[in-house]
Amino acid sequence: MNALQVSLDQLLLDPNNYRLHGHPRYRYVEENNFSNPLVQKRTQSMIEGENRLEIRDLLESFKANGYLKIDNILVKKYMDTNYFVVIEGNRRVATLKALKKDWEEGFSIGNLNESIFSSLEVVLYEASEEELLLLMGLRHVSGVKKWSEYEQSELVTDLYRKYGMSIKEIAERLGIKPAEVKRRLNAYIIMEKYKNDEEFGYYFNEEMSGIFYEIMGRKDLRDWLGWDQELNDFKNKKNLNRLFSWLSPMDDGETERPPIIPKRDDIRDLNKIIHDEQALAIMEEKRSLAEAVEQSNYYTKEGFKKNLKSIKSSLEKITMSSLIQMDNETKQEVIEIIEKIDVLTTGMKTLLQVEKRD
Repeated sequence: MNALQVSLDQLLLDPNNYRLHGHPRYRYVEENNFSNPLVQKRTQSMIEGENRLEIRDLLESFKANGYLKIDNILVKKYMDTNYFVVIEGNRRVATLKALKKDWEEGFSIGNLNESIFSSLEVVLYEASEEELLLLMGLRHVSGVKKWSEYEQSELVTDLYRKYGMSIKEIAERLGIKPAEVKRRLNAYIIMEKYKNDEEFGYYFNEEMSGIFYEIMGRKDLRDWLGWDQELNDFKNKKNLNRLFSWLSPMDDGETERPPIIPKRDDIRDLNKIIHDEQALAIMEEKRSLAEAVEQSNYYTKEGFKKNLKSIKSSLEKITMSSLIQMDNETKQEVIEIIEKIDVLTTGMKTLLQVEKRD
């Protein structure tokens, strides 16, 4: 790796940067078209986000503190030209390009020295595509600067599919557990299926990736979907379609109703009721996971157990002295509780007698 001083105009943003793959405007770009001004303009726009929201933190930092070299900007030579493609640091370079545009139009760039636009230190990284992918994996899958679940899963899948690495090899090279590699591969498969679905694919966005990652980490959900690890596919297409419908908005012709399952945390509750068909029917009819959970047999039983433990704990805290000191209002409440216990006791005795006869 060699350090170089280059002008900002010599740096090409990577239009195939993994961070962009979940963006609705992302399209794969052939390498010989990277330097196309329209490609660079679109890439800059996607990295910036609407009203530069996605780089606002860096804009404010550079204006307040100038450009601080904390991490190297890694680049590779772009074909037989004087340009370089950014491997690591696309967001920082995009921010500098945005500030350069502001400066050229006469706007303030704060404490940032404009000399950075003509002389920026980068590090030339000469390696194979496979090695570059592993480098990004070490930084953004197992490293401290983690990407979203979608980007991490896609990178792991590329190592598996494009470069034929085994699950064990990927785990060893990236320093993660084989189980996590497998889960990321599985998560990417279900994300691909959702993205490519004719009915629901339109609704996919990168923020949903955590939901899919959570789904493939839940055995009951995998079983319900008929997941086959050897085939890397789902046997129960009907249930897969139902799941996709829960993750998607519903357009009834007049208004668009939100998804039944909008958050990653919802998957925990869904997993607990997934084999309760009556609860699922309620969820689909009311389009409410909360109502389904409330009426699910699982939660009814679990709630009953929790209530019993709570009652037992409360009874153990009652002392004779507190009973002696009761006022009339409290005595009446105790009498009502005793009457309810008597009713439950009678019912319990009846159930036990029936069980003995059976």
